[in-house]
Parts: sequence; structure tokens; C-alpha cells
Amino acid sequence: MLEVHAAGCLRVSSRTLRSIGFRDSSDVKAELVIDDAPRLERLLLPYSHLNDCVTIRIIRAPKLEILGPFSPDLCELLAFQGMGPVGSANSISTVKVLAVGCYTYQLNAVLDILKWFPCLGKLYVTFGRQNLPHYDRPHPMECLQTHLKEVVLKYFNGYEQQIDFARFFVLNAKVLNKIEFHVREDHYNNEFVARQHTLLQAKDSASPDAQFEFRKTCGSIDYHVSKHIHDMSVADPFADKVDA
Repeated sequence: MLEVHAAGCLRVSSRTLRSIGFRDSSDVKAELVIDDAPRLERLLLPYSHLNDCVTIRIIRAPKLEILGPFSPDLCELLAFQGMGPVGSANSISTVKVLAVGCYTYQLNAVLDILKWFPCLGKLYVTFGRQNLPHYDRPHPMECLQTHLKEVVLKYFNGYEQQIDFARFFVLNAKVLNKIEFHVREDHYNNEFVARQHTLLQAKDSASPDAQFEFRKTCGSIDYHVSKHIHDMSVADPFADKVDA
């Protein structure tokens, strides 16, 4: 299920599906509703940032572990576990790997959605190609206190607001093991890497085990997801091969 050309609502109810790949290529409002999918482990949404007319509703998917990539400031995500929308008291605790994008420069939307995923272990964030406005720094979230161990920032160019955004995780993610920066080749050099360590306040990291890795970026996350969209042997469909 990679291309949806008709407008309207697609509802999914299946006791066997483990993976769903959804891409809406229309320019009218479309909705994907996961009514009941007790074995669903992956909901993959490549190229969702190209369409601001998609709503994703997750009503029951008790084994969902991998979600994205989507842009929370473009693609509306509504999750219901029971009767009410997800909140601090009613969150999606099964999701361990999340990929989000910031393409219209609203970092607040990216940070706000993290409170929905208290047990998140790995986060991918893809930045837009231009600078970003300042954002309102949130209070620490549950996933930062006990679960988030890896953050991958794609198309990181060292802009001031990108550094500030990354620094938030450096200073607040208490069990962080690694933060990866995927840098465009025309920005990547030893001087750039050394400067980022200083600006990120690496020595003040909330986690004593945090490692900082800078790599040259290698393709879009959407392409990699599309290539392996139903290959369950690929443990992390968002990971790509990059040069050290």
C-alpha cells in the first residue's frame, strides 16, 4: 500500500498485518485509520512531508513499535488508546523508534509530539534545508528521563537553531548513548566537527555515556523506507549507510 489516489478514508482492520506502508499522492484530504491491528509492528509513511492533507488515526495497535517518517507540522497524527486522545495519562508506550521531519520550520511541533511516546528509545529528526526559527523550550519529557538512548539528526548544517535544538537533547536526555549528526558533504570537515562539540556543550551532557558521531549524509530517509518498506529482516527501516 504505497500509493493512494482516491480521496476519502481508508480504514484498516486486520488480525495478521505486521507492516503497513502508506503514501498519499493526491492533493485532497485523505485519512488512514488503523481501527484494529493487534499484530501491527510498523506503520511507515514515506514522503508524508510532501502532502499536508493527510490525517493518521491509530485507534488500536497494541504492538506498534516503529512509526514514521512524518512531519507533525504537516501530517496530522491522532492516536486513541481507549476513548480519549493520547496525552500524558494515555500515551503510546509501545513505540520504540520514531522518525519525524521538520520541513516547515516548526520545531515546537516536533518536540511537542515526544510526550506521546514515553518509552521511545530512538528518534530520527530530518531538518529542512534552510535555517529554523527559535522555539519555546519545553519541560523535560518522560522519554528523556528513562528511555531515549539514540538520536539521529539528518541534514544537520550547524545553524544556530539546529545546534540549540540538538543541545536540548544533550542537556536533558539522561540515558542517551549516542547522538548522530548526518551532515551534508559540503559542510563536513574536521574544523566543523570540532566546533560543534564546543557549541553543543558536550562536556555538560546529562548522560555520562553519550557519544557524539558526525557523518556525511547519504540519501533521504524516505527513499530508504520505501526500499525496505515490508522487509521485516531490516531491524530499523529508517537507518541508512553513511560514511564516517
